[in-house]
Amino acid sequence: MATTAVLGIDVGTSSVKAGLYTLEGGPLAVAAVPVALDRAADGAVTQDLDGLYAAAAQATQAALAKAGLAPGAVAAMAIDGQMAGLSLVDGSHRPVVPYDSWLDSRCSAVLERIGPDLARRILLGSGCAPTISGGPKMAWWARYRPAVMAQTAKFTTAGGYVAGKAVGLSGDQAFVDPTYLHFLSVSDNAAGGWDPSLADALGVPQRALPRVVPCSEVVGGLTPAAAVDFGLPAGLPVAAGCGDTAAAAAGAGVTQPGQAFDVAGTAAVLGVHVARFVADPTATLLTMRSPLGQGFYALAYVGGAGEIIDWLTRAVLGHVVADDAAYAELAALAPQAPPGSDGLIASPHFSGRICPAAPAMRGTYLNLSPVHGRAHLVRAVLEAIAYEYRGYAEAALHLAGADSLSEIIAMGGGTKLPAWNGIKATVLGAPYRPLSGVEAGTRGAAMVAIAALGEPVPGVAADRFGPAAQPEAALAGLYQTAYQTYRGWTDRLAAGYAAAAPAAAATQSEPEEPNV
Repeated sequence: MATTAVLGIDVGTSSVKAGLYTLEGGPLAVAAVPVALDRAADGAVTQDLDGLYAAAAQATQAALAKAGLAPGAVAAMAIDGQMAGLSLVDGSHRPVVPYDSWLDSRCSAVLERIGPDLARRILLGSGCAPTISGGPKMAWWARYRPAVMAQTAKFTTAGGYVAGKAVGLSGDQAFVDPTYLHFLSVSDNAAGGWDPSLADALGVPQRALPRVVPCSEVVGGLTPAAAVDFGLPAGLPVAAGCGDTAAAAAGAGVTQPGQAFDVAGTAAVLGVHVARFVADPTATLLTMRSPLGQGFYALAYVGGAGEIIDWLTRAVLGHVVADDAAYAELAALAPQAPPGSDGLIASPHFSGRICPAAPAMRGTYLNLSPVHGRAHLVRAVLEAIAYEYRGYAEAALHLAGADSLSEIIAMGGGTKLPAWNGIKATVLGAPYRPLSGVEAGTRGAAMVAIAALGEPVPGVAADRFGPAAQPEAALAGLYQTAYQTYRGWTDRLAAGYAAAAPAAAATQSEPEEPNV
């Protein structure tokens, strides 16, 4: 019998991936195409939206060839994408400007003008404190680029643009799905829609807000031109899709309250599945909707954690690049230092703390003494990120009214360090199960496509997990004490770095509309 497959596409920052999966959730093939970031002298960081579309089409054709599938074997597709950026399209659903990347900080001019009352309203309504993301970006374009806004029909996302072009939407039909609402600021995330009063307060024109479409709702079928581009049948159903972090969580099978996911990548992300919308008044956590209609994720992250691991391999271990040999040495060194690192404490916030925000913080080693060697330097960093995760988990469980995690499902390059997996399991008090041979992002998008077909969404097969790390009960007390010590020092460091930061620069004049 011929295989029936679904397609999940992940529109990322450095590459676009396409993955083909069976209706039972098994992987058939994944292919990736690199994409470029454009950086300008004024600090703009952008991407070519049509280039992202072309990469999605190219990756799909490559995955089909790798799987040896006929185009007609694919029953549906869905697209996930990078989450905190913004697209602007005209009435014909064409880009008005290049994609405003999540790395682009021009909207800081808006953030500086958001007072505490409005910031709290945004936090409680959207589930995320205002940051360099979609909501302030929309306000920035409206405030500082009126000529661009005059051409803009709707805001949308990178993944939404690719899907909209593939099915031939007009600009007025542009959409976002609910997993992006926390980053878009002017939302009522609990209700799954917009809050007009927040839009007016932030200066976001309501006419440009796109429709909010459930993740598994079909937004259209592939146009004949797109069918040629992707190598798929015309009319193939395309679901609305979701954000990339939401896709990774769904692709990893994190769908029940008490489960958590760990993305041990460039950023170290810990998310806890919760049954209902909860906004964290401390602004430590973000609250993101599940793409499969099964609750929310309360999450936070250590920015640049992957870069810290790279720094360890280069500056401490002397490797030129963070390759497999470097990871092997890290994996061998970490167990050579005892749990608690003989009192050595590391702060992993090399470029500022994200959750909760403390931008002046930097990386730090505390209590360094002659007894500490390279193994201690390595283990202290791994433990520090685990302590950050514990703080996130405690905040999420408190908001959810729960006592403990049931398990942590992990993905990303950091899972290649067994000692780190064990540290996280013990510090968090739950089994730690790394995925093996699963590209969670494209799989999550494919699961949305399965839901769009009305088929049951499968879990992750047991053979797709590596060896689970179990909490070590004998170390629970030691790590409880070490965690409390870490938290105390973290509070002091946040205050100290803030006090030592240079005085704010004189207020700059507002950016002017360029003469173009």
